[in-house]
This record gives sequence, C-alpha cells and structure tokens, in this order.
Amino acid sequence: MQIIEVKNAIKLLKNPKQNIAFLDIRERKQYVQGFAFGTINCPLSKFKTTIKDLVPDQSTAIIFIGIKNSVQTKKVGRITKSLNYKNIFQIEGDYKKWKKEKLPIWAGEYTFSKAFGEWIEITSEVKNLFPKQLKKIHQKPNNYLQIDARPKKEFEKFTLPNSVQCSGGELPCFVNNQTNLKKDYIVHCAGRTRSIVAYQTLKDFNFKNKKYVLNGGTQNWVLNGYDRDFKNKSKIKSTKLNFKSDLNLANKIAKKFNIPKSSQKNKNHSCHYFQLNSEIKNFKKIKGWKQVNATTLVQNTDKFIASTKTKIFIFSNIPTSAVFATIWLRRMGYNAIWQIKNPRSFKKSYSITKPDPTYFFPKRHLGNKSHSRGYLNWEHSLIPTIRKWGCKQPWVSANQKNLRDVKHTIYKVYKNY
Repeated sequence: MQIIEVKNAIKLLKNPKQNIAFLDIRERKQYVQGFAFGTINCPLSKFKTTIKDLVPDQSTAIIFIGIKNSVQTKKVGRITKSLNYKNIFQIEGDYKKWKKEKLPIWAGEYTFSKAFGEWIEITSEVKNLFPKQLKKIHQKPNNYLQIDARPKKEFEKFTLPNSVQCSGGELPCFVNNQTNLKKDYIVHCAGRTRSIVAYQTLKDFNFKNKKYVLNGGTQNWVLNGYDRDFKNKSKIKSTKLNFKSDLNLANKIAKKFNIPKSSQKNKNHSCHYFQLNSEIKNFKKIKGWKQVNATTLVQNTDKFIASTKTKIFIFSNIPTSAVFATIWLRRMGYNAIWQIKNPRSFKKSYSITKPDPTYFFPKRHLGNKSHSRGYLNWEHSLIPTIRKWGCKQPWVSANQKNLRDVKHTIYKVYKNY
C-alpha cells in the first residue's frame, strides 16, 4: 500500500477520468459522527466481505482514510493484496492532516443520498403539503391517494392514517395500471428523501395527476402533535402486471432520459449487478446478481456502491422499476445501465446486507421530537454545506432530460481544492 500526501489524494479525487473509491475503515458508529466528503464506510471488522461488494473492479484507485495505526495498515494491505487490488493508497497523517488542511467533512447516515434528495427538491420545485393541511384533507378521503413510499417492512412498523404502501420504485408500474384513477397523489416517507424521489418519479414518468409531498414525513407529522398509525396494513393492490404496457412505458421514459441499455449476457466480475426485488410481482433470484429493493438502492447508495465509474447493471422483472433505478443512479453520477433482457446466472457471491443500527439521531422514529427536529434540520443543512465548499451544482438538475453523460459529485467538489 502506497502512502500519499493529502495534496496527491486530492489530485486523484478531482480527476474525472480516474475510477475512484474513497474508503473510511472506522466502525460505523464512529464514522457517522464525521467523515471526509465522498468516503464510503468499509469497517475493518467486516472489511474483506464489504470491500468486494463495494469495489468489484480490482483496477479501481482506492484511497483509505481512518487507519489508526501500523497494525491496521498491515491488515488492510494484506487483505487488499490477497484480493488482487492493484492501486491502493493511504493518506499520510490521516484525519489529523485532513482537518488541518480544512478539507470537506460532514456527518450522518447515507448523507450522500440525503443531500441529493435535497438537491432534487430545490431543482424540481416540489409542491409541499404541511401536516396541518393534510389533516384537513383527511376529511375528504375520496379526493386523494396518500402513498407511503417506503418498503413494506418499514411501513408495517408505523405509517400515517389513510396511507397505503407502495415502494417508490414500483410507483410507475402501479400508476400505469390505474387508467381510471383521477385522484391527487400525496406521497410521504419517514422524513424527506424517499418522498421527494417518489414525487419526482411521478413527474419523470409523465403522470398528469396533481401531486404533493408531505413535508418532513411522519417525523414532521409527530412534531405537529398528530399520532402515527401502528396497525395499518394497507398495501396498494395493483392490477395484474401488464408486462407489455409496463415495458412500453419503460422504453418511452428510457428514451426521454437517454439512459444506456444492455442486452448482453454480461459475466464480467468487475461490474455491479443488481436485481431489483419486487413487492408487486414474485421473482426468481438470479445467481450472481445482488437482490435489493429499488428505493433502498437509491436511498442507501453508499451501502452498495463505492467506486465512481464502475458499470452498474440494473435488472428487474418490472421494466419501469429498472428504469427508475437507472435514472436515479445516473442523476447521482453513477454509471448505471438498464439490463433489458433476462440475464443468465453466474458465479459471483455477495455478503448478506443486514440493516445497520441507527446511530445518527437514533430516537427520531420513536417519537422523540428533539431528535426528529434535529434530523430534519440536518437534512436542510446539507446543500448549504456543499455550497460553502464552492460547489454550486453538485448534481444535474431534476429537470435535465439527457442523462447519457454524467459526472460523479466527488470530482465536482474536490476540483475546488
């Protein structure tokens, strides 16, 4: 492993031609309290399995930070060598030097995706409803459809009165099947990001119904003195999937955003392969492909992807779901590709992704108003923080149609240093 000065690490991080993975090896509880911008958490306790998932391309330039001592240096060097990674760097002086140079640091869980959601709200001109307004609207339940855009397991823990569940990645499929549905759409999640993504997705797929986001989701609902629903089991009952209609819509929207497609039987182990599991349609797992919920992949991107330019193939039995994920990952600057034909199985193993404990405002979903208020304020602070670093446009606008040529935000931020 090569030791490099901070200035040389910055040169790598600002080079848009370089495929980069910036990894912090500290344990997650410490990591979320403050980390270098662009780092992905690859804790030393799960290092070998995690790095293989996060960085499948062995030629990627990997920069490590968060290494405390020579013992950890040797362990990281030994494991990366055994896995045949070729371009491995450790920052000299680690965080002490990083902070001395006043380089970008932020904090939180899934911060990259959260900040991206805030950017989409700004550039999409999202129409917000506030809890008091929604409470009044509840008096006329036949005029709207209120959708909790989180996955089913989260929805079943708690939601809002009158909500039905449909994960954001499957909204296009559902709405496309509801030809006679003329109600307004109100989307929410537990906070902000996934409802913003769901709102913009309805716009992306050209659905004309009026649409709104509940500002601050279930957390803001509680902050305004209203009760959540802990017994709601109402899942959207989609009509039988009309594959031909869904595929036609997927192709139309893929053309609108100029996203790349692939029909190859790709078995290159240096790429990411994600098969989107479905809450609408039963699916058969494909060996060699990592199964993940489409909304979770977008919301928790740094759990799955670390490198900036590695190819990411997206497949789903529901074509609009695959197009959804491809659009959002490309907006974030990742090299995502829609796999349009059923891929073949191949030998490629993944570690089992378990839910992380919540370390950042951990009581925000337990009715703790102080934690909820702090969390929502933190989300609002993310874009102003990036702008303080001199980056005025960290991602493409929500209204940009051509997503063929995209650039990862890490290059945009560090070009100012």
